[in-house]
Amino acid sequence: MRLRWLRLLAPLAAVLAFAFVLTSCGDSSDDESGGTGATGSTGIPEEFQAPTAAPDDAKSGGDLVVLNEGDIDYMDPGAAYYQVTYMLDFAVFRSLVSWAPDADTDPTPDLATGEPELSDDGKTITYTIRDDVKYAPPLQDRTVTTADIKYAIERSLLPGVANGYTSTYLSGVTGMDEAIKAAEKNTTEAPDISGIETPDDTTIVFNLDDTSAAGVMGALSLPVSAPVPEDYAKKYDAEEPSSYGEYAVFTGPYMVQNDCVDESGKVTDENCSGKITGYQPGEEIKLVRNPSWDADTDFRPAYVDTITFQEGFADPTSASKKILDGSSQVTGDFPPSPTVVKEVASGGKYDPSQMVVTPSGGERYISLNTQEPPFDDINVRKAVIANSDRVALRNTRGGELFGPVMNHVIPPLIAGFEEAGGLNPPEGLDFLASDTGDPDLAAEYMKKAGFKSGKCEGSECNITMVGDDAPPGRDTATVFQDQLEQLGFKVQFQPVEHSLMYTKFCSIPSQEPDVCPNVGWIKDFNDPQAFFDIPFYGPAINPSNNSNWPQLDDPKLNKAIEQAKLVTDPNERAQTYAELDKQTMELAPVVPWVWDNDILVRSDDVAQVTNLFNGLTDLSFTSIK
Repeated sequence: MRLRWLRLLAPLAAVLAFAFVLTSCGDSSDDESGGTGATGSTGIPEEFQAPTAAPDDAKSGGDLVVLNEGDIDYMDPGAAYYQVTYMLDFAVFRSLVSWAPDADTDPTPDLATGEPELSDDGKTITYTIRDDVKYAPPLQDRTVTTADIKYAIERSLLPGVANGYTSTYLSGVTGMDEAIKAAEKNTTEAPDISGIETPDDTTIVFNLDDTSAAGVMGALSLPVSAPVPEDYAKKYDAEEPSSYGEYAVFTGPYMVQNDCVDESGKVTDENCSGKITGYQPGEEIKLVRNPSWDADTDFRPAYVDTITFQEGFADPTSASKKILDGSSQVTGDFPPSPTVVKEVASGGKYDPSQMVVTPSGGERYISLNTQEPPFDDINVRKAVIANSDRVALRNTRGGELFGPVMNHVIPPLIAGFEEAGGLNPPEGLDFLASDTGDPDLAAEYMKKAGFKSGKCEGSECNITMVGDDAPPGRDTATVFQDQLEQLGFKVQFQPVEHSLMYTKFCSIPSQEPDVCPNVGWIKDFNDPQAFFDIPFYGPAINPSNNSNWPQLDDPKLNKAIEQAKLVTDPNERAQTYAELDKQTMELAPVVPWVWDNDILVRSDDVAQVTNLFNGLTDLSFTSIK
């Protein structure tokens, strides 16, 4: 039988009943939260609700520029695991299923011809794919097959690819354990996953040992299922790390320029190597049209001719005004500053329609390294949370418009949110009771940890923190540093560029500091499983590209996470994950501070379309007026 994705959406009006607020026209109040006036079913003021479809008169042509503070994490789709990287990937790679801009529950068939077919026992998933999708140069004569998708998933187990989620979400696939062991033994050759079968070029079958199909299908909407031809990529994957990202072949309407094509996407060298030339890390990524792409095979209209990511814009105020005052530009990985938000909202110099707000389906928290003193002591962690003024942390992003104060793991719009407490913390967790901080309670927990004065004392109070070097992330880190110092900690804060904060420090357990103040998590797919299997599951801790930032490895919680993903009834699943949510927060691994919204600005001549799944601009649907 066919089974729809196992997820529930809480009623929008109920879960977003909090007031998104903006200053009224001409208001000069210093209160960053402004006044009230939320409208629409989502609670976002109508004039700021993000378009999820191109206008009827959308024109083809033009050159779009995306301004970024930092860089993507990985060009390799098997390793990509960052929101802004997905913004790129959705335009250059085609997965089994992907996400149309307005898809708020189920993903959209992409390479697949339709929804997957699930067996009656929930243990066999079958996809049929198109037979007419070609690769970009240098493989323009080659058609995508299911064997390429199978290899793409298998290679993601190699240490040199450093995928952050395959082995967890696909753990129920038959033969996965054996494949993981094989990859550890031979790190230069992708292992065979026996449970993935390709009986022909257009059929791929996933055989499971359990009923974890929801998570498997969810993960297959991510770039890991973008096809990778084995005979082409194998030599790059034999290196550690794999160098495939330097030679990646694309299937989407766009491609990162390589030595095969010119800036118009025209093939100039048929004997090329496929070496990517349009990516200068930390500086620029140049996308051109993929000459192999056939619009008749794709749901993406791909209006603009080129897309350029310009990186290094550290000041969100000046960068946002460059976009607002300029042409053909949109924001990438940074939100506008509170100053710019107020200025656009006032309707003075700028048209308010140049700014949009969309729920990200994600959250921001401060990670405490649970594996090292002093944060290996749960009472110290509870003290830090109890003392934290989380409203002040949220205000570093700009106030209530950026989302409600986070009180537990599951965010609004995801099944289990209401059952977990809605906008309130789970019952019985006193250290989360005050979102503006409770110093007296914090002192009590410090005393339980053995600090008689109620404040940290001794050498273990000298802690390290690595965070963003630019606002608003640096502002958040600075505010939290002050909150830590109120408890007696002596904080050595090292600010670095945002992507480096992840790839060199917070996502590398061997180099992880005591505190990572600027980490955040956005849904991998629209199900509560996506908020636990990676960020709080002990076996998901990876030596690189790690997203379990607190390095939480609690045996009871691990077991509960493993059991929760097997629940198939939607109502029972929501309740199960709500209980898991409380069990996680009882361990106090993070300081939760906002279920955030994405706020984007555009130049006046851009018909911007936002992707609800990713929360950022959908490059394949956005056009120049």
